[in-house]
Amino acid sequence: MIKIKIGALVEKNDSLLLIRELNDSNGKYYWNIIKGTFEPERNEDLFTAINRECYEEAGITIDVKNLLNMQYIKKKSGWVFQFNFIATIKDGMPHIASRYLQNQFSENITDVKFFSKEELKKMKEDEFMNSRAFAVVNDWLAGKRYNIDAINIVD
Repeated sequence: MIKIKIGALVEKNDSLLLIRELNDSNGKYYWNIIKGTFEPERNEDLFTAINRECYEEAGITIDVKNLLNMQYIKKKSGWVFQFNFIATIKDGMPHIASRYLQNQFSENITDVKFFSKEELKKMKEDEFMNSRAFAVVNDWLAGKRYNIDAINIVD
């Protein structure tokens, strides 16, 4: 089985937006990028899906600017492909959704915060949800980015 995930690295003035959310496996909170599952049954494309996730997790809509990278992960249940995009805020101020809305989307987010590059460089891997989130943030810090036209949407 193959699952597709999408992630957003939302930047503003050389800073990056992260969310602090619950890790269900150990009950602790960690910093993470905004991310979620691509749901083709909703007739979504990747860009609609990442905007949906940004709205659900941080109350914002975004403009996708670049592709940062694509990760593939082998799990017991099958392969997971994750497209990570660089974006800017189009509308809204980042905020934590109400508990009611978080429950609707099965989220448990306690903080939404912009971090400067200097702050991010000082963060340790164990402050992040997982090694993949840490790697993605470090790719962003390294200035990696690809033209968004590398993603072709074909009907």
